[in-house]
Amino acid sequence: MSQCCFDDLSTELLIYIFNFLDVRDLSRLRLICRRFRDVINAWDSVLIKTTTVVTNQNSDKFLARCFTKIPTKLEKLRLQNNWKYGMYNEKNLFYVRKRYMPWLKLDKDYLWFSRGSKIFNYKRDRECIINSKPNYVLTPQYRHSCVNVGFSSIDVTKFTVQDDILVGGLSDGGVYVQNLINKNDFYIDKDEHTFTCSVDISPDGLVVASGMRNDCFKIFSLHRDPLELTLIHTQELGQRAWCVSFCEERPIFACGTSAGGDSRKSILLFDTDRYTEIMNLKLGHFISATLDIKWDGPNGIWSCGNDSHLRRWDLRTGNCEQKFHDAFGAGLYCLDYDYCNSIMVGTYLHGRVALWDVRTKRCVQLYFTRSCKGTTLNSPVYSLSFDSEYLFAAVDQNLNIMDFSNYEYRQKRDYVKILEETKVG
Repeated sequence: MSQCCFDDLSTELLIYIFNFLDVRDLSRLRLICRRFRDVINAWDSVLIKTTTVVTNQNSDKFLARCFTKIPTKLEKLRLQNNWKYGMYNEKNLFYVRKRYMPWLKLDKDYLWFSRGSKIFNYKRDRECIINSKPNYVLTPQYRHSCVNVGFSSIDVTKFTVQDDILVGGLSDGGVYVQNLINKNDFYIDKDEHTFTCSVDISPDGLVVASGMRNDCFKIFSLHRDPLELTLIHTQELGQRAWCVSFCEERPIFACGTSAGGDSRKSILLFDTDRYTEIMNLKLGHFISATLDIKWDGPNGIWSCGNDSHLRRWDLRTGNCEQKFHDAFGAGLYCLDYDYCNSIMVGTYLHGRVALWDVRTKRCVQLYFTRSCKGTTLNSPVYSLSFDSEYLFAAVDQNLNIMDFSNYEYRQKRDYVKILEETKVG
């Protein structure tokens, strides 16, 4: 009678047996033989029923900025463990002595990074995360017909990229558009001296919005050939427009304000046909600027500002349905979202980033960026973005990159646990 080995069992029987094992045992079982590895990798969604933080790649929008697609659930859990316990390698790039307010934009292949009057494009690379030498550098400059001839000395405040068009705001009130295919094709619209706080481009790529410091936002029609902006609407708000954003699923436009004046409206919603106000979101008796917003589907908005709260608004009710308070009561400058369970905010002090799981009220982890000399920073995180393996944080003097992908042992930086022990003590 021939002997039957364990790995000779059918796949159905192996899956039934493996269901009795926990995640740690499954990880070890993968190392036994190729058959077990293939079964576990192919059926990990059946064997492992838990959901992860940061490493979920259920959204196409999140996958569009992930450098790699995580192949298995076990690998997602390994990376989640690194995020939860602060196990990462940190790189500090592009240090300068002068302090700036940078901005960044991340996608699968490139990182765009603005500093001062320049916007840099860097190629993402597995070995060095991003190449130290930029692919190209964009410098907003005025046409010869403008008063300011030649290269501009003003700063790029914020920018966004969609397909082959880059749109940026300038610190002198200008709105800058650049064709990324033909680098010589650019245009700047500037009517008055103010400060452009934020810009966005509509999902169809035909309309550009800019939020201004002089209590208004402007809507431009974008022409591709030749590249040009035409002002079609100006909306006076009576309070500063700190951030603007188009919804991709509905014809709605959102504007985050300083919530000043008698109305104390924190976020204003407009239709994109006539830009008439259809809804406003208030913080109650608080007066707090909304500094960044992200859409969460057609009916949800995440917002953060200088009142130390991260909020999720439901447009169907007009109410704040979720609210997270920063552990140290610091203002929140920026946020990014994986469109599933995880959201990160950049805070006002110490170059700190906070990771939240939207399913709970508990902060998952805190990450403190460091300077190129290894010391702690006292800079705000002006802009951030992340994928399943990396966190990019732009501070005043350098760009910090935290790599959570390595297998080698790293020191745990579990600041949430330390904070909780301090409160108990």
